[in-house]
Amino acid sequence: MSQRLWYPAALAGAVFLGACAGGSAPAPAPTPENLTALEAAQARQPGDAGVMTRLGIAYYDAKRFDRARDVLQSALAVNRANYPATVYLGLAREELGEMDSARVAYQAAQKLARNDRQRAEIDNRLVLLARREIRVAAQQAIAQEAQLSRQAPTPNSIAVFPFRYTGTNPEVEPLSRGLTHLMITDLAKVSQFTLLERERVQALVDELRLAEANRVDAATGARSGRMLRAARVVQGSVGEQPGTTNLRLDAAIVDATSASVVATGSANDQLAQLFALQKSVLFRLVDQLGITLTPAERRAISERPTADLQAFLSFSKGLEAEDRGDYQAAAAAMAPPWRATPTSAPLATGRPRSPAPRRPWPSAHRSWPGSGAGAIGSTLARCPAAAVRRPPARRCCAWACSTPCRASAPR
Repeated sequence: MSQRLWYPAALAGAVFLGACAGGSAPAPAPTPENLTALEAAQARQPGDAGVMTRLGIAYYDAKRFDRARDVLQSALAVNRANYPATVYLGLAREELGEMDSARVAYQAAQKLARNDRQRAEIDNRLVLLARREIRVAAQQAIAQEAQLSRQAPTPNSIAVFPFRYTGTNPEVEPLSRGLTHLMITDLAKVSQFTLLERERVQALVDELRLAEANRVDAATGARSGRMLRAARVVQGSVGEQPGTTNLRLDAAIVDATSASVVATGSANDQLAQLFALQKSVLFRLVDQLGITLTPAERRAISERPTADLQAFLSFSKGLEAEDRGDYQAAAAAMAPPWRATPTSAPLATGRPRSPAPRRPWPSAHRSWPGSGAGAIGSTLARCPAAAVRRPPARRCCAWACSTPCRASAPR
């Protein structure tokens, strides 16, 4: 009488079963008895890729990542076209801190993907891996602060730090993230600048616990800029002006080497003029740096991202949710801009909403991992990491611009 083997819950009922097919309803997690049964099955059938795959995934779910890696590698030595084994090998390597090897495994899984959902899962996992690498890089930068401070900055590089919200309206507060994104997007259109990724800067801010500090301090900005090897740092704040309904936007550019403020800009107006405020401040900063924009650059910077402030607020809320690691909320916030109805309430603009605002920013996530019940994506989604977004001018979605965006949403 044969003993029924345990099947990982992440693969139950999924189209990814392949060599793992068979069995009935899975147990929710591996028990010692499950692992013993699978180990015994492997001993009886040492060349069975399906048994090795199930055992490797069971080791992964039991957080025995080194054993998972070794067994899954053995499974792939028998069958290189084993999609589940390839995905879980990437996951195991990622947990072991073997980021480069994890990327190789995910890239191999991309070639084995049979449908759009599988491809989207792997595409997104590569994006999540990139964010994880960014956080590791931020931790390393802090550990090597003394050494980095002695190195010359990257020529013409600029890091835009998250703008600080100084008002009291929680509905407006997320706009600080959106304005940071717009500043990066617009500065990236200036050929003389090299922009650092928003996620890289945010990771350093998080690691240094600057969120509770006065980030508009020149010395603090210079220190952070040196760790990022940025030549200049853009800092700023946004908030309601006391006694009025106006917003005030302040920004400064700090030289990371000398900690001196080299440019400042301020403007205030109604919320409905938010984009005009941002453009006005940015042009003042660029002018004070002595940079002459070409007509094409000036036109590109002057272009507004959308006529719909509610859409931009939703986008900003998505950035905020993403930065705190709430990816489902980020996905939900990113959806409304192109699915909104004409009857949705405007955000203090005094104008009807446009039904389908043009989106200059990348989609939040083309297809969130784990969107299908019982898919490998359920495991991909619960792995700790975050999503990466690049300025639209870069048109890329992964570390070092290695993975082009393939957004399915209309632009």
